[in-house]
Amino acid sequence: MSASPADLPEFLPFKLDLVGRRVLWLRLSAQQREEAAFLDDRAVPANAEGGWMPLASLPAEVPHDDAADAIFHIGHCGSTLLSRVLGAWPELQGLREPLPLRSLAEAWPQLGRAESRLSEAEAPQLLRALWSNWSRALLPWRRSVVKATSNCNGLIAPLLAHTQLRALLLDMPLRPYLATLLKSPNSVLDAASAAGERLRDLQARGHAQGVALHALSLPQQCAMGWLAERVRYAAHAAGAQGARVLRVDFETLLAQPEATLHVIAAHLSLDPAGVPRALSSPAWGRYSKAQSHDYSRNDRAHDLTLALQRHGADIAEGEAWVEAALRREPALQAVTGA
Repeated sequence: MSASPADLPEFLPFKLDLVGRRVLWLRLSAQQREEAAFLDDRAVPANAEGGWMPLASLPAEVPHDDAADAIFHIGHCGSTLLSRVLGAWPELQGLREPLPLRSLAEAWPQLGRAESRLSEAEAPQLLRALWSNWSRALLPWRRSVVKATSNCNGLIAPLLAHTQLRALLLDMPLRPYLATLLKSPNSVLDAASAAGERLRDLQARGHAQGVALHALSLPQQCAMGWLAERVRYAAHAAGAQGARVLRVDFETLLAQPEATLHVIAAHLSLDPAGVPRALSSPAWGRYSKAQSHDYSRNDRAHDLTLALQRHGADIAEGEAWVEAALRREPALQAVTGA
């Protein structure tokens, strides 16, 4: 490309190669960004325009009015729907699950170790540079909201420390969460793949000492991950940057959409006049990851009822693991809502 990507807002940093110390820049139009459920290989257009450039091609700061805000979540809890509904505000560009954020989340636990590809000083600089670029909205948008992948929650703390973002932390109660996962083997594997980092974070916060991942069944790993994220989210909400995070319950969003969207709009400094447009968004009645498929709130309720019937034993196993954890540590009851 003849010009620097820093001067071309239609280009996004699309992939990060820390071994080769390079970044893939890809041109994506406003329509392509809006349609993409995931900014991964599925979003690469035919005859894609872009190329690999050194990490130094990421400018330290890209001019923009506001830092991109963020949606963090526990996985399979309505985050794509929420991202699409927020698109009812015409100024908001939604960027869903950019791959470089996942690459950084995987690299972050190695910081300070001999095998780390990034130094402890370089990593936050790279994180800021990426976030600065994603904050630069493509016209007609003026602001961005980045939806992270569910295994990126370890980056909440560094992003709060190194940017001015405001974050939504999305989850749901344990039973519908387990039912949602267990009706799909791929969803269970997604949650299990994140379980190691979640257990490590839970133990770093002083809980679940002595628990070993290899000793947990898949339903127990899913339940442990849910507990770990509740603890993490509660810590962020009560921390020094607590005013910049808002916890959102997906079941409450579905049951009380107008009131919940008003709270979200206030947190993100969005015009409350946009709430009626958000309530009438067609995203409510479509499958969020594939907008061509109808999928209403009633369809979801029907699927959960079937999952509770078909996977009742596994759901009970996961719930029992959390109940045992609460008996060992009663203080966790405030975190889980028990």
